[in-house]
Amino acid sequence: MSTRAPEYRTRLGAASAILGPALMSVGDLLHPAESWDTAVQVAILTSSASRWYAAHLLLFIGMLLFVPGILELSRLGAVRRPVAADAARILLVISVGALSAVFVFEMLLGRFVSEGADHAAAVTLLATFQSSWLFGVLAPGLLAFFVGIALFVRSLAPLTPSLRWPAYAFAFGAILILGEIILSQVLLSQIGNVLMLVGGIGFARLLLRGQHHVPA
Repeated sequence: MSTRAPEYRTRLGAASAILGPALMSVGDLLHPAESWDTAVQVAILTSSASRWYAAHLLLFIGMLLFVPGILELSRLGAVRRPVAADAARILLVISVGALSAVFVFEMLLGRFVSEGADHAAAVTLLATFQSSWLFGVLAPGLLAFFVGIALFVRSLAPLTPSLRWPAYAFAFGAILILGEIILSQVLLSQIGNVLMLVGGIGFARLLLRGQHHVPA
């Protein structure tokens, strides 16, 4: 059995594996500081609302453009670990919806503030989003991203050394992004997204060189 796919799909997956993480990396490098304290966060946002909007716009577009790469790369792992690869594909696609919802809200918040919204109103809006009524509903979808990446690495890392190092770059990148969410330290996700870009470049090179054809 071979992982061979139509050339157009391979090229699309390779382009997606680079372009998606690249836009997300640029977006995160633009990202202002973060805080779980809503009043502090709105104060930071007020001084850099346009930058905040642009950062989340790039994160949003990058996440959407990464979908073909997710589908193509998860197909590779299905050769040896079909259950893990299929679960990773499902969870990562689910997480795209949850992450997109977060990014779009952050874009809305940036525009809300840049249009001259009252500070107290912006704080209330952010606090409402962070409440269990909203953020709590999104949490399982956000968690799906990290579980999906873990399964993705599990499906790819055992195949060949050339697939192993990009998979581990994804894994360490995801760990740092999770750390940023927990600790509100943007530097962690900035490094994490760059690591995922490095992994994406590694995967794309293998796809385009045809080194992804791993026999079962």
